[in-house]
Amino acid sequence: MTSANSKVTIRDVARLAGVSYGTVSRYLNGNEHVSTDAARRIAKAIEESHYTPNKAARSLAQQRTLTVAFIVQVESIDTLLQASTSAAMAEANQILGDAGYQMVTLIANSEDSTQRIAQLVQSDFADGYLLFSLSEDDSLINIFHTAHRPVVLSEASDRNTSVIHPTVDFANADGQCDITRYLLDQGKTRLAYVCGPGYSPSSSKRLHGFKQAMGKHFDDSHVYYADDWEIASGEMAAVEFQPILHELDGIVCANDNIAVGVINQLHRFGYRVPEDIAVTGFDDSPIATMMDPKLTTVRQDSWLHGRVMSQLLLRMLHGEVVDHQTVKILPTEIVTRQSA
Repeated sequence: MTSANSKVTIRDVARLAGVSYGTVSRYLNGNEHVSTDAARRIAKAIEESHYTPNKAARSLAQQRTLTVAFIVQVESIDTLLQASTSAAMAEANQILGDAGYQMVTLIANSEDSTQRIAQLVQSDFADGYLLFSLSEDDSLINIFHTAHRPVVLSEASDRNTSVIHPTVDFANADGQCDITRYLLDQGKTRLAYVCGPGYSPSSSKRLHGFKQAMGKHFDDSHVYYADDWEIASGEMAAVEFQPILHELDGIVCANDNIAVGVINQLHRFGYRVPEDIAVTGFDDSPIATMMDPKLTTVRQDSWLHGRVMSQLLLRMLHGEVVDHQTVKILPTEIVTRQSA
């Protein structure tokens, strides 16, 4: 045996168990081609020698890095500051960390950064990928045509059907439809809509939900198409609607930030919310309760989003076969406060 000050190796265990180095290696890597007798003797040798397996070496032997890449595709870095993105990222990191994986975050916000990520993916630097895609740009999703590792997407898209991976998304259309009908049921029928940016899959789904609720009363001239998800876009929308504000009794917004901007500008114009014009948001982000009035909105649990995405990826990493066309839709719910 080794001296008291030296580290016990696989060869020491093999010598003590009376088997070959390769047999011990197969045993440690979970290979089934090890006899019951040999496995019993190896286990006893490990216990007696106090051998500690080298996790890094085992991972290398299994062609595993114990790393998961959380890739965020954004048009604007400001999007990373949104509560929905940061909450999903934090929860995924916690779930993966508890399972022994290190999560690394990669940001795709330019052609150059996307190309660098493509090179990393092609080198199989991570065991799996969580693609938090906030854009309809196909350049990133196309990277995974030839990916040899499990991938889970954050948003279902109707545009790119050539690359199919399991997806976890929210009921965006249903949520926006529900809150629009909530206003209609209150007798607020003269509604305008502030749509999110055209590059976002969620944006188009939420617009569809508004159209569905409005039915034959939908009027595209009462829709403002924002360039991003930020407060300034809501303010610009209210300015654009100024000539018809006196005709409206409600404005439905594609997210909370936009709704805050709308309310701010309505106050500047002298309108009261909700007495003159009701306003609703989407996300139930922390800003929703910081407003005066507090925001009526659609709640989506972004912590749950990150949790379910990472749990699904872990199932695949552990060898479970998951149908690549799997789409798991998470529920939304209306949260009523003072703005509507």
